[in-house]
Amino acid sequence: MNSTSQSMWEWLTWVFKRSNSGQCLLFCYALWWIWFSRNQYIHERKNTTGRALVLNIQRYMAEQEELKALKNNESICRRYGVQEDIPRVRILFDAAYDNKTFRSASNLVGWDLRGNLIVLKTVIHSNVPSPFAAEAYACLNGTKLGISLRTHSVKLMGDSRTVIRKCQETTTDKSATRAIIRDIQSKKSNFQELIFQYIHRSKNSYAHRLAKNALEKGETTYMREEELDRHTFALVEIWPRNPD
Repeated sequence: MNSTSQSMWEWLTWVFKRSNSGQCLLFCYALWWIWFSRNQYIHERKNTTGRALVLNIQRYMAEQEELKALKNNESICRRYGVQEDIPRVRILFDAAYDNKTFRSASNLVGWDLRGNLIVLKTVIHSNVPSPFAAEAYACLNGTKLGISLRTHSVKLMGDSRTVIRKCQETTTDKSATRAIIRDIQSKKSNFQELIFQYIHRSKNSYAHRLAKNALEKGETTYMREEELDRHTFALVEIWPRNPD
């Protein structure tokens, strides 16, 4: 702020010359998040508070440090012939289906590497032909959520064995939902690692209840940051912190 430079480029250069590497990273993260929040306000009318902005910057910096540590651990494991499956985010998905109205609700529950709840999302779909298609849409929404979280490693976990198997396959799907499956597989390039894992319905009961409730109300939800924090206390007794 003490710089007398007039142009933006001179100001940026002035900041970088007088900052260490950590300060430069913080500066870049802050600029990026401010610009991202500005675009959200202009295009989505979503206003981000100063506190939320600070938390986003701090969380992103912490994630980058964890990613560096994870890469170092993976390098050590490869060196000694040890393989570890440590995805950065786990997203559990499930769907509720109404065969009278042909509507479905996709519910997504996201957990970070430490087992902390980081995101809840429900999406309502119309003209869904079958329960299987409803599960496929839920998996597709989980993939899209992983992209929006800007994480490079995601494990998608669902209790539809058929959907998980089709997503794991590399051959062309010929089922009625091939367009959805193809859309899911086309998004794999957005990740360094995208794992599809089947889990028993008993481990996915909370996601199923949320999907069923969303379908009954016809409401879409998306909770992160401060809004999610206000609801976390209600989840502690329903589901343990680590879904694995």
